[in-house]
Amino acid sequence: MGAKVDFELKRFGFYPAGGGEIVARVEPCKRLSAIDLMARGERLNGYAESFVAGVPVNVAKRELECVGSSMGWDESQLLIRGLSGDQGPGNALLVTLEHQHVTEVFCGFGEKEVRAETVAKKLIGQVRQYVASGAAVGEHLADQIMLPFALAGGGRFTTDNVSQHAITNAGVIERFLPVAIAFEDTGAASICAIGQHARFA
Repeated sequence: MGAKVDFELKRFGFYPAGGGEIVARVEPCKRLSAIDLMARGERLNGYAESFVAGVPVNVAKRELECVGSSMGWDESQLLIRGLSGDQGPGNALLVTLEHQHVTEVFCGFGEKEVRAETVAKKLIGQVRQYVASGAAVGEHLADQIMLPFALAGGGRFTTDNVSQHAITNAGVIERFLPVAIAFEDTGAASICAIGQHARFA
């Protein structure tokens, strides 16, 4: 879309202790370019990471074993990310699917008295829904990219699920920017169209 953005993660932080730190660098551009993101393209890579801070490493191993057996992935795609105890306690499981046109990241968080396998299976359910839909972006990324699309003046993308949060977000954006946002259910996926006159064709 023309923007140059760089993110640097300085420190992890898990609820409730917090303490995470991220630095974002954004270079100004004259105008964002509108794009259509209708297909994800060929899958180039896929991997899972389990981050643990102040949590037994066995939790990460169990999560990743569950992901590996569900996705048919080998050890090179299952990565334990051990963090110093002062950044926790906490556990986050990420599954990343890199495609030709988009990278989608799915996230699940470990909770007290919730089995590692339960965390992994819930996350895998989201991954499978996305894969089966054929959509370019997942439910949560759809919420986030509506604003830059609107700032660019328009564009279209496909998503695996239009959440109530996305509908509310669209309504808020329409109150502040001169765009219309419309959704069309096409079966497995939905199309989001953004512009002065939202269109699907």
